[in-house]
Amino acid sequence: MMMETDVNSILYQKTGMTISKLALKLLSQNVGDRIPPITDYQTEFKVSRGTVQNAFTYLKSVGAIKLVNHGHQGTIIEEIDYEKLQENCLTQEILGIMPLPYSLLYEGFATAIYEQLHKIKFNMAYARGALGRIRLVESNTYQFAFVSQYAAEEAISKGRDIEILFDFGPGSFVSKHVLLLRDSDKSEICDGMKVAYDKTSIDQSRITENLIAGKKVKLVEIRIQNTIEALKTGEIDAGVWNYDAIIENPVTGIHIVSLSQEQYNNLFSTGVIVVKKGNDYISELLLKKINVDAVNRIVEEVKKGLRTADY
Repeated sequence: MMMETDVNSILYQKTGMTISKLALKLLSQNVGDRIPPITDYQTEFKVSRGTVQNAFTYLKSVGAIKLVNHGHQGTIIEEIDYEKLQENCLTQEILGIMPLPYSLLYEGFATAIYEQLHKIKFNMAYARGALGRIRLVESNTYQFAFVSQYAAEEAISKGRDIEILFDFGPGSFVSKHVLLLRDSDKSEICDGMKVAYDKTSIDQSRITENLIAGKKVKLVEIRIQNTIEALKTGEIDAGVWNYDAIIENPVTGIHIVSLSQEQYNNLFSTGVIVVKKGNDYISELLLKKINVDAVNRIVEEVKKGLRTADY
């Protein structure tokens, strides 16, 4: 049996790099799929025919894949071991990152993605702030991130090296954002108010900027998840927050105001998955494994209590 050090060393040789690329590409395939001609891999990997054949031979020898020739139908995958394929990739675990699962919607999304990727080695991390999540994808620390469409499009417009791979539709990131006010007699942000501002949250900061345009207010930098506590203590007078969290954890003594179409649009509520631009192998894998309709269905089941969150 090949020692772990031998496996690691072969991955850094020329043939080993081809093995790694081939294993990563095969992760997106299933039993019964047809293998493309060797020449396709030669062109894509920019190596000789013999190098591709050696890579296939190696993956078959370690039990990662079993192929059978069906004549004019081509070569078909008869057996596939995703764990062994990942053991032979330089990227040995797929990592995603999303907001902290403080709402049933986010718990449902995490549950759905884990179910969709259950055949491969996968882990999800949780972090506040879309900008931070996007930077982690750019740096290849994580292979994908879940953010709002607004955050993704703004990041792309500013030259961030990412692209949108999936769009889950309006209401998939949050049902909506609302304005929270400490004074129940008020219905909007007024001059002199202290207003919550989280510069790490593209959505919260942009919505807040829309609401305070032309008004004389004091911006108070706090984490978005501390908004309600800051309202209760009087640290702030107003703040934008996720309505899902309010529904699931009702609060008293705080005035909730819905936002108008001029102040808000569906880009803020739409959830998308972003990947690093040009990361074709990961994009192909995720496109093969993740189904938008299935994800949205599972999210709804978790929200309605028809399915237990599992992530």
